[in-house]
Amino acid sequence: MEFEHTIIKFLQTNATTGWLSFFQGVTCLGSFLGFIVCAAIIFPKSKGLLFSLATTFILGSLFNHLLKSLIERPRPFDVYDDIKNYGGEDGYSMPSGHSLCAGIFATHMIVFSFLTIRKKWTRWLATVSLLLAACLVAFSRMVLGVHYLTDTLAGLGLGLVLSIASILITLEILESYAKRRTYEE
Repeated sequence: MEFEHTIIKFLQTNATTGWLSFFQGVTCLGSFLGFIVCAAIIFPKSKGLLFSLATTFILGSLFNHLLKSLIERPRPFDVYDDIKNYGGEDGYSMPSGHSLCAGIFATHMIVFSFLTIRKKWTRWLATVSLLLAACLVAFSRMVLGVHYLTDTLAGLGLGLVLSIASILITLEILESYAKRRTYEE
C-alpha cells in the first residue's frame, strides 16, 4: 500500500541521530523480555494476572510466528529502496511482534490498575499513559522502517484480543477455584 510507504518515508526524512536513538530505545521497551521483567516487578502479589500475562505472551509469540509465516509480507525496507532498516530486523513484517507485546502489556496493566488503584483520576492517568506507551512502541516500528502501519495495528489489535480472552479465562479459573475452596471448607 503506497500510503504506508509514504508514512514511513515521511517519518525517516530528515531523521536525526537523536530521533532514531530515541525510537530504538522505545522499541527495546516493546520487546518480549522488557515486558516480562516489568511484569515480574509490578505483579508480585497478583499471581493470577502475572500467569495470565506470561501465558498471553507465549500464545502471542506463537500466533505472531504463525501469522508471519502464513502472510509472508516483506518488510518495508525489502520492498522500497528509500526505506532504511534502522531496527536491524529481518524476516516477515505482518504482524508487528513488538506492537503485539505492547498491546498485551498495556491491556494487562490497565486491568491491573482498575483492580488495584482506588482513585479514579490515577486509574485514568495510568490508562492513558499505557495506551500512549503502546502506541509509541507501534510508532517506533514505523520510524525504524521495519513495519507498515497495518502491521502495527494488527499487532496491537491481536495483543488486545488475546489479553482480554486470557484475562477472562484467568478470572473464571480463579473464581471457580475460590468457589471450590469455599465449598470444601
